[in-house]
Amino acid sequence: MYERTVLPNGVRIVTEYLPYVRSVTLGAWFDVGSRHEAPTEQGVAHFLEHMLFQSTAKYSAQDIAEIMDRSGSYFNAFTGRERTCFYFKVLDEYWPIASDVMQQMLLQPLFLPEEIAKERQVVLEELKMYEDDPEDQVQDLLPKALWPTSSLGNSILGTVQTVNSFDRATTESFFRKHYTADRLVIAAVGNIRHSQVVDDFASAFTELSAGPAVRAVEPPSAGTAQRVLCSKSTQQIHLCLGRTTFSRTDPRRHALRLLDTLVGGAASSILFQELREKRGLVYNTYSFNALYSDAGCCGIYAGFSPEQWNQVWDVIHNLFTELPSLITEEMLTRAQDQLRAGILLALESTESRMMRLGRAELNGAKSFDPERLLRKIAEVKYSDLIALAEEVFMLDNWSSIALGPKELLEGDVKCQKIC
Repeated sequence: MYERTVLPNGVRIVTEYLPYVRSVTLGAWFDVGSRHEAPTEQGVAHFLEHMLFQSTAKYSAQDIAEIMDRSGSYFNAFTGRERTCFYFKVLDEYWPIASDVMQQMLLQPLFLPEEIAKERQVVLEELKMYEDDPEDQVQDLLPKALWPTSSLGNSILGTVQTVNSFDRATTESFFRKHYTADRLVIAAVGNIRHSQVVDDFASAFTELSAGPAVRAVEPPSAGTAQRVLCSKSTQQIHLCLGRTTFSRTDPRRHALRLLDTLVGGAASSILFQELREKRGLVYNTYSFNALYSDAGCCGIYAGFSPEQWNQVWDVIHNLFTELPSLITEEMLTRAQDQLRAGILLALESTESRMMRLGRAELNGAKSFDPERLLRKIAEVKYSDLIALAEEVFMLDNWSSIALGPKELLEGDVKCQKIC
């Protein structure tokens, strides 16, 4: 069962007690991400994700690693455009360890100058790693094309220039301003009772400040469709097309999820079947979508040899022009079955359930109701799906980013029509 407690300072504690498992996943969610950064701060939220695993008043980074490894536990974190999450997955008997370490990370980080300097180099190496992966790089460029004047379009990792500028003052200032009680959700799922979680965190977080008032981010203005070709010495062309859609609260989000599944979300999807299975033109192709508080986007990706460009583009062009006629009612049913199975299978993991519970609380849903989600997906009608496909898949509204060898610019190839 789900239980929820709100502390006087605004910290929300949400739990789901599962007495039949031996694991507990503990997460700390902050309603802050790269979107909340000033231009000179790009990447600082991600940098803080790294720094909170460094020295605290009680533990060093090595202590945290050794404690968690000794107990066979798993710990990780991620930074998004609007949220940041830190989480531990442990055996129930090691709950006190996970609870104590999490409290230290959130309440007593030291931000030692020498560790900031070290972690700065780590993040710079991470930037290089992404630049060496053209698939990641092309997808990182797409949001900037979609929202060119908004922080929503900025890279989560930041830039070499901004990361090099991070010092203790910059890092600690952003932390004190944004990682506050009113933006924090503690979520725990597994063999742990709600009362235990509240007891462990309530007293420790009583003094956590709600922080100063933070100016709300402005709704992003979508730019006009862009055509960009980035020269890069690669063996493949990496093509990413995308467009803006709507927010995570839009009632059409369930139809969009199904449309994404049909277009490129599985081995039976249109893109995978047409580009890989029938023609052998690609190894990797898929579609995706990302929804935020007041905006969203969807896109498709394909990686292929330069000589295959014309054939790949013909398939993609046909997808845009013929999608409504390609989708059948049987395909909708198959996609609904696929999503249903994925949701139900994920419920067998305390980690997955914690993720859904934390996100639901930040979304204002108070608790995650899988049955309601399943009903909403099952209620999507064929006519709704076709109407959304006709609205979304209009090629003139899509931006395109392609990474590939410079010689692609030369010759009579269809890429010149979009790039």
